[in-house]
Parts: sequence; C-alpha cells; structure tokens
Amino acid sequence: MAARIPYVTRDDLPTADREIFDQFVKERGTEPGHIHRVVANAPNLLRRFLGLANELRNGTQLDPKLRELALMTVGRLTNAEYEFVHHWNISLRLGVERAQLEHLADFETSPLFNEHERAVMRYASEATTSIKVSDTTFNGLRRFLDNRRITELVMNVAFYNAVVRVLIPLGVELEAGAKKE
Repeated sequence: MAARIPYVTRDDLPTADREIFDQFVKERGTEPGHIHRVVANAPNLLRRFLGLANELRNGTQLDPKLRELALMTVGRLTNAEYEFVHHWNISLRLGVERAQLEHLADFETSPLFNEHERAVMRYASEATTSIKVSDTTFNGLRRFLDNRRITELVMNVAFYNAVVRVLIPLGVELEAGAKKE
C-alpha cells in the first residue's frame, strides 16, 4: 500500500519550517525518513515529535539494549514493518544479538534472553496488547530499574505505540533500500 498522504520534502515546507529538516540532517547525519516526511504534513507536530524522539533515544538513562528490545516487541506485535526493520538495524548497532532478534516471539522461554530482558519485553508486550499492565509484570521491573528508568521505559513504549499508530494508518512505506541488516 502506498502512503495515504504525501511524503513532504524540505522544499514543500513553509520557509520558516525548513530548519526542521536542516536540524534533522545536522543531528542525525542523514535525511529525514518517510515517517518524518509524513508527519511533516503538520510541521508544528513534526518539531515536537522529533524533540521527544531524540530525547527518548539519546537523553535517557535506560540501557539502550533494553530500550530496543522493548521497541522491537512493539514493532513485532503490531506488525509495523517500518518500525521493525529500522529498529532491527538500530538494535544490532547497539549490540543486541542477532539471535535474540530472530527469537523475539520466544522471549519468555528462550535461553537467549536474561531475566531483565524478559521483564522489559513482557512489559512492552502487555502495554502494547492490553494497555493495562499486571502488577506482577510491573513489579518485575522494580527489581532492577529505578523510578526514572521505569518512567523512561514506559515513555518509550508509549511513544513507539503512538508511532506505529501513525505508520500503519497512513501507510508509511520503507524507504528504497531499507532492509534488515
């Protein structure tokens, strides 16, 4: 399915908003992806979307590997190919093992995951599929995460659940050449 609304280019933006794309390139060293270009149909929202995304990715104390396992869980459960492929590659760059990524669906029983990884993925799974998270699952996080890191995990899972709810209804496609590494 093709995207349901246009992928905005820098030149499509009002002159006053073009710096959003310029700043993106400066910070990330790459052009905005399709998700960013779709959200750019509302430049005011793109500005805030990028701010929160950057803070969640670069400004938290949560272990990046745990974050990515949570986000991969969201992508897998929602069948969000765009998120799944992009975060597969990010996960590998951050040191998540390929074998773990290949066994995400078996995380509860696979020896490839440790107790902390399972707890984070269990949280992401419940928050994605049920929204309500059991006390048992939440208390499992308390065993190894402080309140700050729990909040950072909750915000990451919530944000990426919002992202998939942008990607899928708007039909955002993978960029040409984007594939799992």
